[in-house]
Amino acid sequence: MGYFEEIKKRLKDVDYVGSVEYILLSKTFAIVSIEIETGDDEKIEDIAKQIERVLNFVPKPVGLNVQKTGSVFLWYEIEREMKKSLGVTMLASTLLMVLILFLTFRSVVGSHYAFLPLLISILSVIYVFGLMPILGIPMTELTHGALPILIGLCIDYAVQFQSRYEEEKWRGINEAINIARRKTGLAIFLSLLTSVLCFASMSFSGVPGLGYFGLLLSLGLIIAFILTLTFLPSILSFDKHYRKISGENKERILKIFVDLSLSKSRAVVSVAVILLILGVILSTQIGMEIQHKKYAPQDLEALRLFNELERIMGGQSTYVIVTSEDIDESYLRERFNVERVEYSGNLKSIYISTKLEDYDDYVRTYNEIRSYINFLGFKEFYITGDPVLDMEIGRLMTEGQQRITLICYFLIFVLLLAIYRSIKKALTPLLPITVVIGTMNILMFSLGMKHTMMSITLNSIIIGLGIDYSIHMIERYYEERKKFDVTRAIKRTVERIGRAISVSALTTAAGFSALMFSNFPIAKSAGFLSFVAILLCLIAAITVVPAFLIITERLNTNGLR
Repeated sequence: MGYFEEIKKRLKDVDYVGSVEYILLSKTFAIVSIEIETGDDEKIEDIAKQIERVLNFVPKPVGLNVQKTGSVFLWYEIEREMKKSLGVTMLASTLLMVLILFLTFRSVVGSHYAFLPLLISILSVIYVFGLMPILGIPMTELTHGALPILIGLCIDYAVQFQSRYEEEKWRGINEAINIARRKTGLAIFLSLLTSVLCFASMSFSGVPGLGYFGLLLSLGLIIAFILTLTFLPSILSFDKHYRKISGENKERILKIFVDLSLSKSRAVVSVAVILLILGVILSTQIGMEIQHKKYAPQDLEALRLFNELERIMGGQSTYVIVTSEDIDESYLRERFNVERVEYSGNLKSIYISTKLEDYDDYVRTYNEIRSYINFLGFKEFYITGDPVLDMEIGRLMTEGQQRITLICYFLIFVLLLAIYRSIKKALTPLLPITVVIGTMNILMFSLGMKHTMMSITLNSIIIGLGIDYSIHMIERYYEERKKFDVTRAIKRTVERIGRAISVSALTTAAGFSALMFSNFPIAKSAGFLSFVAILLCLIAAITVVPAFLIITERLNTNGLR
């Protein structure tokens, strides 16, 4: 007890530390419970450090083993792990970019300028990283995952610009840059607008963390767009290496897809519609993961001890019933694990500890407590606590995903309709990304995966990126359609920009896949899903878009023009 009294005495000097209790569970095992009187994440880390210093400073009796756990130390360890994980994922993302560009883009632009898009991407991420503290954007599980993602996202515009420049370079360096600015610059600008609209729509989810995530992605793309149209042409103006793009033999895989679209256009669209419908049906069957401790690396010492504490003392998720009525807590003790009762004026707070596993547990337990209190005949009460907050976040995640998806579709359709003044042109880019969203729902359901705070952004990412590839396809198709028939225009479109959007998709997918090197399960699953989704967006752009264009052209649907 002397050691405990010394700890308690020194903890009084630590800001935001409330009551300190000593709980003797056996002759050899005891728990010191420290109540923290703040929920501010920025202060939590400092409190954890101060408590850690106190525990290290006070001499321990011989043979006494002291271990730290609880939500404060768990968050403290998660913060430290996030910083380490960020370094790993950023390095993995950069190395993957180098590998993809070396294997694919070098054959398009030559070895001298193959890595220019990566330079644009890295500069964009550096600027975004520097803006985070200025804009007050915190480092969270979501925002830490945004930075390696940006390595892949910000490379796209430079790849598109440089590919068109290389195609036109036979006209002369300055003329090639001007053509790339006029032709590809327009497609890039449309892609930027649609992507930013999608990412900005995350702010409507009701979850602040998603708003920050969308803001970071939008900032990165805006900076990449500016650098692509200013800094990149400045470097290319020194280009003295003429390289003739060869080669239809290098487009064999792309030809397979385009031949499929040309010969089986109705079958392609039919399969797309089936996937879309099935995905919509299964979307309601995908679970929701709202426990933040499951977002963290499961081998963290604080988390292992936290789980052990739950095993010994029961659940650490605490519902709090606050009432002004004289509720006899003995009735509640018969049915629930009442941890303690506190009084403040005429209010009574009854703490019920539970062990919760998934979102359904949260909702079921909350409804059970509420129904039982109503059964007892009490009216003046409300239920609060961390589980209620987590349950509300789960509701916001579910509703937020639906809301931001609908907002994305609406804003993009209105934007494309205003630009193209054609319903067909406005709808065409939306079809392939809708198919991809449906397919991803099928995949998640089949693998038994649950939505997390990161995965609910997947629809916005799919729309933002998928629309990019589709717009590049459509813009080039209508450029070629002025000179050739439908079939020839589609073939030339794939031949001319198919490799560019393939490089963009592969590099972006590689950037997302770097998240799979993270120790955080939330990042691993998001990285895997995004990797698959981006590849599907590419396949949809070079199959569903041409098939849809062929069908609409054949039908000569003037009402859609």
